[in-house]
Amino acid sequence: MVKVLILGAGYGTRLQRDLTTSSEYKHLLGVPKALLPLGDKDALITHWIELFESHNISVENDIYVVSNGHCYEAFKKWASAHGISKDHIVSDGTITNETRLGAVPDIMFGIKEFGLLDEDVLVVGGDTLFLHDFDLTQFLNAFKENPSSCLVTTYQVIDQDVHKFGIVETDRQGVITSFLEKPEPTATKARSACPCFYLLRKEALPLIEEFIISCRESNAPKEAYDATGKCLAYIYSRYTISTFPISGRIDVGGLESYIEANKYFEQK
Repeated sequence: MVKVLILGAGYGTRLQRDLTTSSEYKHLLGVPKALLPLGDKDALITHWIELFESHNISVENDIYVVSNGHCYEAFKKWASAHGISKDHIVSDGTITNETRLGAVPDIMFGIKEFGLLDEDVLVVGGDTLFLHDFDLTQFLNAFKENPSSCLVTTYQVIDQDVHKFGIVETDRQGVITSFLEKPEPTATKARSACPCFYLLRKEALPLIEEFIISCRESNAPKEAYDATGKCLAYIYSRYTISTFPISGRIDVGGLESYIEANKYFEQK
């Protein structure tokens, strides 16, 4: 069975900045993006938990969360309300955005901390949801049908938004052949953005550690560790990554995108 690792260790600085100037939403100050109430759920990631449970991915055995030290208690409280063992919530030990590990080191930290190196792991960004028509059954079946490949989701973006996202190029079989970090629209014909929803084969997991080491050896800036797409770019040339098209995603960045996301899920 696939294990799920949810990333909840980011500090959401843009959202927190927006909330300080909002009288209507100021009560959400300090709430991590993954735990923001959304639609009829108590937290954004509760949407994922319920979807996973409906596909026999167990909250007791298969779902794990990486938090930061600042929000650790909030995640433990949320976990308790949803039948998730506190042993499945871990803090990366950081307490400020300036001292954050970065998303990629958090992935490796969680994999090691929870003993998942011998498991296939679905890495889920804690600030992202998919549209209602996402079919998890089809996604998992696609993964099973290709036992020598990782699997990620992609969706199409308009020309004006290409520069905002990591864009993947693929062959006719949907296998990634190139990854471009926020390119100009003229740099590629591809329009496939790739959100942080990566189903990684256990054989590919050591490549995450290799990527982190390569960043350290090259004195890469903190941003290199934050961009999960850069890690994906490292992996695809060393291990096959296939793509699974979806219709779109909901991404909570600042307050405006949170309000839009809330409206979308209230209309369900």
